[in-house]
Amino acid sequence: MYKYATSIGLDIGRSMIRTALVRYDNKLIDSFNFPYNRKLSREILLNNILESISVTREKAKGHNINPICIGIASKGFIDFVNGVVIGPDQGISGWLDVPLNKIVTKATGLPTYAGNDANLMAIAELACGVGKGFSNIIYVALRSGIGGAIIIDGKLYRGANNAGGEIGQISIDLNGPVSNIGIRGSLEHFASSVALVRRYIALRGIETGDNKKRANDLKAIDIFNLSYKGDNNAIRAVSENASYVGAGLASLISIFSPQIIILGGGMSLAGDHYIDQIRKKAFENSLEECHKDVKIVRASLGNAASLHGASIFALTRIDGKQI
Repeated sequence: MYKYATSIGLDIGRSMIRTALVRYDNKLIDSFNFPYNRKLSREILLNNILESISVTREKAKGHNINPICIGIASKGFIDFVNGVVIGPDQGISGWLDVPLNKIVTKATGLPTYAGNDANLMAIAELACGVGKGFSNIIYVALRSGIGGAIIIDGKLYRGANNAGGEIGQISIDLNGPVSNIGIRGSLEHFASSVALVRRYIALRGIETGDNKKRANDLKAIDIFNLSYKGDNNAIRAVSENASYVGAGLASLISIFSPQIIILGGGMSLAGDHYIDQIRKKAFENSLEECHKDVKIVRASLGNAASLHGASIFALTRIDGKQI
């Protein structure tokens, strides 16, 4: 394909839609944010998606660019062949079994390709991030939920029903509590950003009154910052969280023996000590022959990963190839 062919990459986030203009040579030319201003339903979200694409196409004219396709990164299970968002609904009324490719293609006239956001982040890191040059990769998105993706011999492993790579649902404690989606003792329940805040609150004993109200405003970044300042409860909560993440990675290392594990999502931006603790626990609890050459590193593309990945995915598909 012509190396200057350009796609619109679009990420459906919890608080906003983000778009970018990305070339076939992986250059991100410009990006834009479109915050939501009201509670989402299927109809409202689709309107927001189409409006953000329209604005982005207008912005593209200022760069003398005419995008040839659209890639969309969405949470949940995606039938990537047909571009259908299967679910779960992410708290958006009616956001189930949405034929997103068909709807957007019809409205814009541009070929559209939707994929799971964690899968597309992994594709981006493979193409132009820290995964470049590797062919066997595990990508883990550490955030309010834990997402993941597996790349084997340079190709995304999707599994049966396009449901592979749900790393957050690894069970690490069969006696643990059942999560809100029915998995007992899942990695996501113990190691997500939500879990980190929950554990800190429990250690502090701030479950009642005004303290509880203030605690509800805490975010994972607050706990990390408190740990840097020497708060013993925050230090303990972060250390426990790193141990859980490491335990999950250890299982993946022993099964796949990847070349590299890439940690993305907001929690991956924590200090080096957090990553070091994860690495230590992962290696302690996996076979030496499996982990001796494994690198565990922080993702390099940050918030741009899903936009890069969505665009790369779309341009690859329109070029008649799979990834």
